[in-house]
Amino acid sequence: MNNQELTINWHIAEACNYVCRYCFAKWEKSGRELLHFSDGIAAMITEIAKLPVLFNQQKGTSFDSVRLNLVGGEPLLYKAQTMQIIRAAREQGLALSMVTNGSLLDDEWCEVIARDFKGIGISIDSVSGQTNLDIGRHAKNQLMPSEQVVRRIQAIRAGNPNIGIKINTVVNQLNYRENMADFIAEVAPDKWKIFKMLPMITEDLSIDDTQFQQFLDRHQEFHHLICSENNNEMVDSYVMIDPLGRFFRNSLQVCGGYRYSQPIYQVGAERALTEMYVDTEKYRQRYITIKQRKAA
Repeated sequence: MNNQELTINWHIAEACNYVCRYCFAKWEKSGRELLHFSDGIAAMITEIAKLPVLFNQQKGTSFDSVRLNLVGGEPLLYKAQTMQIIRAAREQGLALSMVTNGSLLDDEWCEVIARDFKGIGISIDSVSGQTNLDIGRHAKNQLMPSEQVVRRIQAIRAGNPNIGIKINTVVNQLNYRENMADFIAEVAPDKWKIFKMLPMITEDLSIDDTQFQQFLDRHQEFHHLICSENNNEMVDSYVMIDPLGRFFRNSLQVCGGYRYSQPIYQVGAERALTEMYVDTEKYRQRYITIKQRKAA
């Protein structure tokens, strides 16, 4: 396995200011989430830093570093806690990235991201106000104009011209006919990640392969930016941690949700890793293919 950077997706909170109908960020949990405990954050980051060596030992990989990808819910909702996670990760020498809906990006966040992050992904499923309302991509019916996204990306790039910019789009029944070409051309992301809506928690707004392909075909002019994933490519191919600090698996074989490890910060990463499964070949195909395409 040639990829040297291990990407860990930590869903730090379930809470979100949006109410997307097909959101898969729903977990079986009780008690407060880990990000609300300073000691828990420190312990978790320490264990995450051990994962490249542990993966190499247990799964035959060849990782030598970690990129910690902060996701949610909405990771910008809890400002103080997320800032603490960022500081702890930087102290451990971890590279950072984030996926956000972008609505809470302000000047301070843009400065922090430009300074401390390797990349940022912004989730944009539609540039139509009505479609976003129908999907649930709004905060109490308040929509984020696409112009605001463009301005925030420009601010981040001004602070760090080398940062990676990614747009994430989930294709579903409400947007598979949409043309987002003008928006993508204006944003000029380094990568456009297009997902087929994954029916893990609900089948509401799910689509078939033909509808998904129609969306991809409509945007072929951006083929050099697009990294698309159907449902099979999405499952068992991410290394994911839930808000309680557990590895979780999104296999379609697990009926009605996810399968969890014990909390990593309590039992240690070495033990927890034996309780989780990732298809390392699927993982390799996702990240290596992107690098090879950029080099071509």
